[in-house]
This record gives sequence, structure tokens and C-alpha cells, in this order.
Amino acid sequence: MKNIFKLIFALSITSVFLYSCDEEVAFDALTSAPNADATYYVQFINAAKTMETGVTEAGALVEAKSTIAVSLMGMPSSSEIKVDLTPDPANTLKPNMYTLSANSITIPAGKTSGSVNFSTVAANMPVGQTVKFVLNMSAGEHNSPSSTGTKLTYNIKRIEFCPLANGNADLVGTWSGEDAFYASQIETSISGTDFIVAGMSKEFIEDWWGEKITAGGSFKMTVKGNGSVDIPRQYIYTTDYKGEAFDYEIKGSGKWENCGSNPIMIITYDIYYPGEDKGLAAQYSSYLGGATFLTADIELTGKKSAELFSLLTPIEKVVRK
Repeated sequence: MKNIFKLIFALSITSVFLYSCDEEVAFDALTSAPNADATYYVQFINAAKTMETGVTEAGALVEAKSTIAVSLMGMPSSSEIKVDLTPDPANTLKPNMYTLSANSITIPAGKTSGSVNFSTVAANMPVGQTVKFVLNMSAGEHNSPSSTGTKLTYNIKRIEFCPLANGNADLVGTWSGEDAFYASQIETSISGTDFIVAGMSKEFIEDWWGEKITAGGSFKMTVKGNGSVDIPRQYIYTTDYKGEAFDYEIKGSGKWENCGSNPIMIITYDIYYPGEDKGLAAQYSSYLGGATFLTADIELTGKKSAELFSLLTPIEKVVRK
């Protein structure tokens, strides 16, 4: 009975160890003194991952990084254990596309784990493609009996991102496409340090909303190097409705892409009365097929297909004025 109890206790300790493994931390799961006669085997911790590189707001590539760790399953050894790491021939992540801090891992005597650091070299990776990093480990006769324990596989993708060679100047010009359900043209320019957008939602306001724009028509947009854009809430234009002037504001966000033949932007936004929390699309979504925001899907100097959306029919003014 005592032997059975000891076995159950040992299995419980091992279960706790397995449950507690963390890819970023090399740790000692057991605190017993090393046993020179104990048997053990070694395996990878978290041997399968899917990762993607990133990009900073300034446009710099952000590497995909990971801690590659091995764990000793059993009692700590009274001597250090060396685990060799060898790239597998199945690798499609080429040697110039990654770095390893070492080609082997040493588990110190009395310890139960060790690790090395992995990082991509994103600049050398193919854009928008998933590549495989496959790594084999060898601890000799102490290899894990499971093949999945001795082979690590990462699926890694370099984010499909093409930086602007000349900064915001590469996004200046005439953009064509669909804006707020209408085929539209939008102009962008630079004034000092400001990126200016003109003509957005013009057809929507003048045709569907039924008000003539009499002033304004442009706004400032923040263009970030990581492919995002931001439109802080601000004045966009003044309109005339039955001889009365009304001001409107715009707020939105979106992204730019530069990997195709021409740069594109996809922006979601809404048009607001000053002081109101809900924009026109949000308030009148039932007239817009349920859409609660407006979208501009436009291409610089391109000819993206866009037609007047069939559900759009001018509505009678139903607002409070």
C-alpha cells in the first residue's frame, strides 16, 4: 500500500509540473535532491506555435520572438545535461531569416529546464507568406519517447506590409473608389506637416442627405507609419438646408496599404452634428441597410469599381430642425 501511495504522489507531482510549464520561463519544477540513479527524458516545451511579425507606428519591422525551452521529465540529474538543436531539412525559414542565441541547451545539474532565444529577421522573409521553422533536439538516449516532444514546429508569417518610400508624400493625389456607397473622387495633399483630405462624403451629403455644401470640405488626417490612419473629431463642412446653415464634423479611422500596384485606403467614419454623440449613419442605419458607419474604399490614381449602392434613396429630412 505504501508503494502505491508513493507512486500516486509521484504522478501527482509530475502532473503539476506539466500543467505549470510556461514558454517564457525556465523553472525548477522539482526541489528534491539530485538522484544519480534516476531515469529521465527530455522534451520541448510548447513545441508548436503560429506567429506573425509586426510593425511599429514609425514603420519599423517588429520581429517575431520566442523562448525555445526544453524540460527534463523526471528527477533532476546530478550532472548537467546537454541538448543539441538541429534545424530540420523541412525548414522553409531560411538561415538568414532567423537567429538562435545558441545551438544547444544546457540543463544545469540539479535543474529541470533550459532555454535559448529565437527571433526572426523579418527583412529577409517573404512578404505575406507563411514559412515553417522546424527544429530537432537530441539528448541521446534521454530523448523523449514521443516524436512530437523532440521536434519543434513554428509557422511564421511576415506581415504583408510595404512601407512608404517617401513618407506621406507617397499618399498625395487623387483617390478613386467607393465612398459612403457612392463612386467618388477624393483629393489628398500636404500643408506644412498636416495631411489634408478633401471631398470625403460629398456625394453622400449632397445627394442622399440632400444638403448643398457651401463651405469647408476638407479635414486633417493622421497617417502613421504602421499602416493606420486616424481622423480626430473635427469640423468638415457647412451646408445649406432651406436657407439655413448647418455645420458638420467627421471622426474615423482606418488603414493604408502599399503592397499593390497603387496605394489603397479603407476608412470607416461618420458625420456628426456638433455636440452629438451619434453620427448620421448610426442614427439612420435603417435607411442604410443596417450600416452604422460610412466606409471609404479608395485607391490612389486607380479605377476601383464602384457604383451607387441600390438601397440609397434620398430621404425626407426627419431630424429635429
